[in-house]
Amino acid sequence: MEKKFLNAFKDIVREEMVKKNQIEIRGLGRFKVIHEKQHQSKLEDGTVAMMPPRDKIIFTPYKEEKA
Repeated sequence: MEKKFLNAFKDIVREEMVKKNQIEIRGLGRFKVIHEKQHQSKLEDGTVAMMPPRDKIIFTPYKEEKA
C-alpha cells in the first residue's frame, strides 16, 4: 500500500510541476517552478558560456507559526 501511494504521489507532483503549478503540502513545504532565461555565465577556467533557458524547482520548507 505504501509503495502504491508514494508512486501515485510522485506522479501527481510530477504532472503539476510540468504544468508549472505550485504545490503546497502542509507540514512539509512548498514546491514551485521558476523559469530562468538564457544568460551568460563565467566558468571556473575564466571562459564565458551561454547557459540555456531552464525551469528550476524551488522548495521552501514549512514554517510553523508561533503563537
